[in-house]
Amino acid sequence: MFWKEIGYLSKSDRRAIMTLLVLAVLIVITVYALGFIGKESNPIPAQTTSRQQSQNITSKNTSAQTSEAARPHQELFYFDPNTADSTQLIRLGLQAWQVRNIYKYRAKGGIYRTKEDFAYVYGLTAGQYHRLAPYIKISDEYKPASSLAEVRNHNRYDNYGKKYYSERKEIADTKSEKPTTYSPKLKKGEHININASDTTLLKTIPGIGSYYARQTMRYRNQLGGFVSKQQLLEIEDFPEEALQYIHIDKDNIQKLNVNKMSLSRLKRHPYINYYQARAITDYRRLHGEIKDIKELKLMKEFTEFDLNRIEPYIEY
Repeated sequence: MFWKEIGYLSKSDRRAIMTLLVLAVLIVITVYALGFIGKESNPIPAQTTSRQQSQNITSKNTSAQTSEAARPHQELFYFDPNTADSTQLIRLGLQAWQVRNIYKYRAKGGIYRTKEDFAYVYGLTAGQYHRLAPYIKISDEYKPASSLAEVRNHNRYDNYGKKYYSERKEIADTKSEKPTTYSPKLKKGEHININASDTTLLKTIPGIGSYYARQTMRYRNQLGGFVSKQQLLEIEDFPEEALQYIHIDKDNIQKLNVNKMSLSRLKRHPYINYYQARAITDYRRLHGEIKDIKELKLMKEFTEFDLNRIEPYIEY
């Protein structure tokens, strides 16, 4: 029917119609060809996604295995927290951010004078401290000079490993066969006021000699006085049996004014570390004077244990 009607058209009209038909056919063929090429060059999306997911999973597994292999094996060995480098601290099981806190403390001039000082590393857990404590060895360089001299005098040896007496006077007395004079010791039921006693009086306590008398005086001066007998056990290897001869008088406790003391003065107290001292000074600068110990509870640097220990030693 269509072709019959074309037959009635003029020659020029028929030529125009045929040209349009040819162009239409060419356009259809071109579109079809381009679509076919595109399908061949691009994979099926579902297959692509599946393959990419598989590759991602494999990559993650490989990355995890590499990370696990790169992580150092935890081990225990003797170390000095004042000189241990980051590699050693991480081998001991500390986290990288905990190591950074140690480095920051040391950079500010902080010194770990006893193994107990290491317990105040910001972020250190009780489990980590108890695991590492037996392996902490503080170098003589960082110990107080007075205590070091006392230890050496208390425990000297000659080149053959034979122990000397702690004082030459005792050797002279032995050679001359003169009886050595000893300070009379307290009897059971007798007590001395630990906060008002000098070394001579402290040596009358059974189990206490020159070394522990001087260590007790040193720690008492650092604290500002003892408020509990149990604090004496914080002195390394202090004889526990000596506690029964001790009386505590809290009247002369020297206190720290937390509104006036500088950061360096606050952190010298055995119960206040650098980060806690900084928290106090920062709080004063931002909020004004501290009026109650409850305000210290707002600081993340203080635990309930810390507050109970320092409460007898602070004033406002």
